[in-house]
Amino acid sequence: MKIIVSGLTAAGKTTLSRALARALGVPRYSASAVLLDVLGRAEREWSPEVDLARGDPELERAVDAAMAGLLGRAPAGVFDSWGLPWYSAEPAVRIWLESSTGSRARKCRVSYLERGSPRGPAECARLLRDKDGLSRELFLANWGFDLFTDRAPFDLLVDCSALIPTATLRDARAGSRATFEAVLAALVERGAHPREDAPAAPGSGAAREPVITWLR
Repeated sequence: MKIIVSGLTAAGKTTLSRALARALGVPRYSASAVLLDVLGRAEREWSPEVDLARGDPELERAVDAAMAGLLGRAPAGVFDSWGLPWYSAEPAVRIWLESSTGSRARKCRVSYLERGSPRGPAECARLLRDKDGLSRELFLANWGFDLFTDRAPFDLLVDCSALIPTATLRDARAGSRATFEAVLAALVERGAHPREDAPAAPGSGAAREPVITWLR
């Protein structure tokens, strides 16, 4: 099975895609990692500084072409990518992670806390606003779709907006776990085969759970 996980910055794409790849025993492919390879940077995850290099349309197209090639060649895998559901027609389960601005800002704060460089709520909100604007502009220019409104390519919509009520590591981990378990259960219903040691889903007993909607 091929699965594409998409969503705006700090929606939880990286965490969910890693958990799904482990549970299903398949490789994970990341557009951010491909971008960093193209830029020749040592770090493996997005940072605000990386976006300073994202104004070149040729760079964006090179990353998009690399991800489309990986999707076409891989027999199975989980693909963490913004635009792949739109610009590739390769068969795959396409998942959109929906998350409110407030929820994403809290996740952003937790991410910086984990890195040891805390950021305040106003700064996280600004970082997300700037990143959202840049990403929307780039994909509209390169491919003609609007990340904020177009859900036509997706099979599964997962609304995580209520899962991180406070900007704490505990809430972030609980929300990520609840999302993973609910998505894995939905995929199993559609024929996915988790590894024997993958956690049963759902079963976290979390007070908050994502809203899962199959669009087709």
